[in-house]
Amino acid sequence: MVESLPLELLDASRDLVLDAAHVKAHYTISYADAFAVAAAMRARAIVLTGDPEFSAVVELVDVEWL
Repeated sequence: MVESLPLELLDASRDLVLDAAHVKAHYTISYADAFAVAAAMRARAIVLTGDPEFSAVVELVDVEWL
C-alpha cells in the first residue's frame, strides 16, 4: 500500500547522514527529524508538520504548520 503513495524514498547516503548530523549537533531536534530537515534543505522543499520541535529550524527550512 505504501508503494502506491506519491512518495520518494531517499537513500541515507553518507552526505545526507553528515548533513543530518550537522543539523542535530547545532539544533534542538531529534536525529530522525534532522534527516527530514537535511533532505528538505537539499531539495529546497517545505517541511509539513505539526511537531513544535521544528520551530528550532525555521531559519534553515520553510515549515508549513499543520
